[in-house]
Amino acid sequence: MLTLPEGDTDAREGFVWQMEAVRRHLRELPGDAPECAHLCGIADAVPAGGKPTPALRLTLTAYAYYLEHEGRLEEALEVLALASHTHRPAIPPPEFAATSLFAGRLNRLLARWPVALTCYGFAEAAARITGDVTTLLRSRLGRGAVLRGQGNLPLANSTVQAVIAEAEALGLREVLAIAYADLGAVCELQGLRAEAVQANYRAFLVSDDSLQRMRVLGDLGIGLLRIGAYDSARLAFELVIASKTSFLVRTNALLELMDLETLVGNQVAFQRHRAQAEEVRDRMTPSMTCDFLFKAGSGLTRFARVGRARELFVEGQQLADRHRLNAWYFRFERALTELDSSAAREPEPATGASGLTELPEIREVAVGLREYALQTT
Repeated sequence: MLTLPEGDTDAREGFVWQMEAVRRHLRELPGDAPECAHLCGIADAVPAGGKPTPALRLTLTAYAYYLEHEGRLEEALEVLALASHTHRPAIPPPEFAATSLFAGRLNRLLARWPVALTCYGFAEAAARITGDVTTLLRSRLGRGAVLRGQGNLPLANSTVQAVIAEAEALGLREVLAIAYADLGAVCELQGLRAEAVQANYRAFLVSDDSLQRMRVLGDLGIGLLRIGAYDSARLAFELVIASKTSFLVRTNALLELMDLETLVGNQVAFQRHRAQAEEVRDRMTPSMTCDFLFKAGSGLTRFARVGRARELFVEGQQLADRHRLNAWYFRFERALTELDSSAAREPEPATGASGLTELPEIREVAVGLREYALQTT
């Protein structure tokens, strides 16, 4: 962050001239573009003297959140670093905790596990100093999410369960919403499908944040898909895709909808959704790209395109190896083994029924989802 030397009139005048040129350029951009609004806000918040201000920090942080929601995680990290540099001479503990938590999430999404754990550790330490229980528990959830990403599901589950117990005792709805969603993700990976649906529904009920609600709605769709409630799952994914939520959440729903259409034997819809996902592949995180390659390969296998499926599985395994995504690596390995041991068959349309769909708690979720869809139309 630029700080001009005291008494250097020429440097100050040059800086003012440059900033005016930047502002003129920004004013020529489309005024209805969200990114343009962020950039104009940042430019307007830069003071004539070049010294950082709280207003500049706030606009930079808001831009970093925007970049995260658009899936531009590397850029979000760079802007977050600029925002943190506006603190002089040191970052106050509450701000440090929030910044560390944000940085931990971005690095976790980029599969940078050691860096993410370090950031979460810093956030937890700062939260202890300020007595911020919410940030403290969210830091623990972040560490649990890293464990989940690395494939240590039992420890990830116990970590989340401990946070849920503490958050319930303190009545922290914000933490509970995140924790139940994390529990749903762990249960899904562990094969506990009914428990995953119930956990995500609890998250949906306690969530007050619109972004979080859409994220949980997507997870609900995944759970309903896994137990064979295809109509309800499709409804959930379509609601998320049509919403104004973040790029990551909408794209995850698109990938799940692509997978759903392979299960019901709709090759046309599968190829349409696959093409839509391919268009935004360069904005996907490493784990999301693995998910896309796995689902696309699985769909192509079902539609008897084994050669192309093998190429995608190999590509996905190489990507997982580069980013140390252990769970994904072994999933691709199993998929390749299955390709070698059995011939691909034409897909048989799924029936859309399982014993789990008749459980009272699962039927309650389906009814609640339909009611929500009616309220939003």
